[in-house]
Amino acid sequence: MCIKVGNNELDSVKALMTMSLNALIADVFEIDLDDIDRQLSLRNDLGMNSEKEQELNALIREYFDGLEVDLNKNDRLDALFQSIIDTEFEMMD
Repeated sequence: MCIKVGNNELDSVKALMTMSLNALIADVFEIDLDDIDRQLSLRNDLGMNSEKEQELNALIREYFDGLEVDLNKNDRLDALFQSIIDTEFEMMD
């Protein structure tokens, strides 16, 4: 199976990472994928507490090769997603 999104391979990889992150967010916060908006705040909109924070961090570490993310600095989904994608691509260089 081949998935192509965007103009090049890099865009496709970023799209796949975003889809994975959407699935993690939907799972942790028990929401539908269609309800995910990149402007949502983990704490204010999704009600993240310490238990959900630990669960999300554990899943991010599992799916993204041990990646540690500071959810205090990345409270909005767009910032979290960008941080993870940027970090993963830095590690590839």
